[in-house]
Amino acid sequence: MILPRGVTGFWSVNAAPLPLLDEKAFCQMCYSIALENGGTVTELDTDTYPRNFYSVKLSRHDQSVFVLQNIHYPYAAFARRDTSGGFIWISQPEWLQLPEGSVRFLSPSELTRDWHDLCGELSPEELEQIHYWNPQTVGEIVFNTWD
Repeated sequence: MILPRGVTGFWSVNAAPLPLLDEKAFCQMCYSIALENGGTVTELDTDTYPRNFYSVKLSRHDQSVFVLQNIHYPYAAFARRDTSGGFIWISQPEWLQLPEGSVRFLSPSELTRDWHDLCGELSPEELEQIHYWNPQTVGEIVFNTWD
């Protein structure tokens, strides 16, 4: 996976703003996934300041999972909360079946991969932010909380 230009959410002031993926489509996808799997949406957060992703918590019985989706590219991931309120990447839960769609769910191995050899398409502004925030993995870039 090569990190595409704009995935961080940062761009030059001289360039057009990045397109946003449809917030309503994300919500519809999440409610559909919950319904099809006998679960519910227990948290939904589409406020993207200061982050570059939407998030939802899907629950079924005593199980739950967070789904994060980048707001500029159709990249999503499964996660659980850690004790500090951050996210830990996990594999797709067995109880959760996904419909065919245009969203690509990244695996934990893709998300925990070092990013240094994958940044050839990123803009100078993005690389500046990356050097400032010092992420260690692809997941920390694709799903970031930088302001």
